[in-house]
Amino acid sequence: MIRHLAPLACLLAASTTAAAQTPARPCISPGENEALVAYVMPELVGALEQRCAGALPAQPFLGTRSASLKTRLAPQAERAWPRARKVAQRLAGSRLPVDGPFEGVAKAALAPAAATMIARGFDGERCRIADRLLAELAPLPPENLARVMALFLEVGSAERDEVPFRVCPAN
Repeated sequence: MIRHLAPLACLLAASTTAAAQTPARPCISPGENEALVAYVMPELVGALEQRCAGALPAQPFLGTRSASLKTRLAPQAERAWPRARKVAQRLAGSRLPVDGPFEGVAKAALAPAAATMIARGFDGERCRIADRLLAELAPLPPENLARVMALFLEVGSAERDEVPFRVCPAN
């Protein structure tokens, strides 16, 4: 799952080409990373439901019990949007119009697009792992679930140059 959060980072950076032209990957704080993850999580659960439907055993978490998780994650995503928006804007520069009249469009488009990109990287085995992982993490409060998933992305951003940002230690 860690590897598959990288497309979120790529989408939020607006362009992998632009990110490749940057000699050093920019840093985001652990809190900013958590905001990005919290903002995308409800959409990611939905995208995984669609992507993984045919690969999961009878009575999987995704598709049977994940609707309540998405509902519980939605307020956290809403609260995370202002910070996630600022991080996305900073990472993308002026290429990503997330302010002013385009804010509503950006807010509605970024999470579903990132979630779809992430879910596309899941094969049957990864779907089964994601289903089990989400089933185990679902009882956590939304804030804790976002923190755990953000830690996965933090590890992935440290190990993989494809992620166009790094999560740098908090000062």
